[in-house]
Amino acid sequence: MIGIRTPFRVSFGGGATDIPKFYREFGGKVISTSIDKYMYHFIHKFSNKDIQVKYSVTELVSNPKDIKHPIVKEISEIYNIMGLDINSIADIPKGSGLGSSSAYTVGLVNGLSQINNENLSKIEISEIASDIEINKLGDPIGKQDHYASAIGGLNILTFNKDDTVEVDSLNLSKDHVQHLASSMILIKYGDTRNAATILHDQSKNLDSKSNVDQTKGILELVDPMILAIQNGDIKLIGNILNENWNLKNKLSDLISNEKLENTLSEILNKKGIYGGKLLGAGGNGYLLIVGEDKELKKLKNDYSLSFNFDTSGTQKILSDNL
Repeated sequence: MIGIRTPFRVSFGGGATDIPKFYREFGGKVISTSIDKYMYHFIHKFSNKDIQVKYSVTELVSNPKDIKHPIVKEISEIYNIMGLDINSIADIPKGSGLGSSSAYTVGLVNGLSQINNENLSKIEISEIASDIEINKLGDPIGKQDHYASAIGGLNILTFNKDDTVEVDSLNLSKDHVQHLASSMILIKYGDTRNAATILHDQSKNLDSKSNVDQTKGILELVDPMILAIQNGDIKLIGNILNENWNLKNKLSDLISNEKLENTLSEILNKKGIYGGKLLGAGGNGYLLIVGEDKELKKLKNDYSLSFNFDTSGTQKILSDNL
């Protein structure tokens, strides 16, 4: 058996600029961190003639073409998965805006590559995983999530027009990182959602000059966010998150709604709370809220989640004879 642990991510700025349709013309940049909430894959030999895939359901098939899970089915074109039991569990449900599908793909690529004795770098894992979701499956997503989950840490990701990606890590002190993490909280809003519909609408709207301009505005906020994070300026981080959200929710009518805006406004009007945005595609998921530690503690409830920054990325946590 082999066990792989892959982190989810929190994006601070630049979301939507990592979509190929945008960065191939204008370039893109994102700053994000992996966090200590994880996707786990456990893979072991099961049967010589069957494949078992366990997630929210259990699939038992004798032909990879009969697999219903789209990512597993697509990855079976790359790796021979006959005779394997592929079991996945996660700390957080899918559709929460934390890059769960990409973490799943990254973790599965990592696990299967190790079973096949491939010595892939984390960059190579990122590229294979993003190719599966974006090019093979045609999902209207960006590339940041695959890199964030695979590499781990607090990174600046630059998406060049030629499809290459540059990764620059922000090596901050332990105290600095702890200060940042203690100044942030995730608050669940609504139920989980399917991001594809929202992202399809957002991608379609990139044909309009207005939405291109909004996305350029999001891109222009990345460098100020990097400086704010480097300086540990919580107020400025919050203010930039607010600006980012105001631009993002104009990219599609499906990203936000009156109830979400009222919920966010109610939180942001509290003393010592400086800013926030909904993570992921929009609609529902986790709100990232930034403020003073003592004020964030007042927001804690059954739907909130504190987190620390992860530095490991996707990694093997268990290995036994297959």
